[in-house]
Amino acid sequence: MPTKTPVASAELLIKPKLDESYDPQSLIALVPIHTDQIVADVGSGPGWLSIPLGKYLYGGKLYAVDVQEGMLEKLAERAASFRMYNIETVLSKESSIPLDDGILDGLVLSGTLNEATRPKSLFKECARLLKPQGWLAVVEWLPSVTEQDFGPPNKQRLSMETVAEMGIELGLTRARSRQIGPAHYVVIFKK
Repeated sequence: MPTKTPVASAELLIKPKLDESYDPQSLIALVPIHTDQIVADVGSGPGWLSIPLGKYLYGGKLYAVDVQEGMLEKLAERAASFRMYNIETVLSKESSIPLDDGILDGLVLSGTLNEATRPKSLFKECARLLKPQGWLAVVEWLPSVTEQDFGPPNKQRLSMETVAEMGIELGLTRARSRQIGPAHYVVIFKK
């Protein structure tokens, strides 16, 4: 059964080692994001990706969504320390996000599907939140031939093809996909 990263490990998520992560700016360069959009970072944790997204969205808004209140508290503290007031934290259940249908221009699921008990249900819930023509970026861990010292176990990792099929089943269009960093890939969808 997939496990959530404990709040006690939040600091490790904020400052990951280079080989365990990817550059948030490389993701921002790939997605069709605009500075005035309303975007969500679902599975935000303590905000490793939310802070760069929020900075980019200086004329918009970022919803940082997580199932752990402790992670959202750490994110709120970090956002306040950067004087970022366009980030709103949202406590959710795994497959039930308390936001209205069609509210988002874009959404990022980064390293979240592999932790979900029911990844397809979470994916469907995220698609519900998108406006027509909205975009959704899924960043996940590349399956590995050997067990890694970092990231989820191989049995939890979803292949790029599996993620693409999940999106297509929901009626999304696969816009592009590629490796992003040494251990991750991204699949970008349009609604």
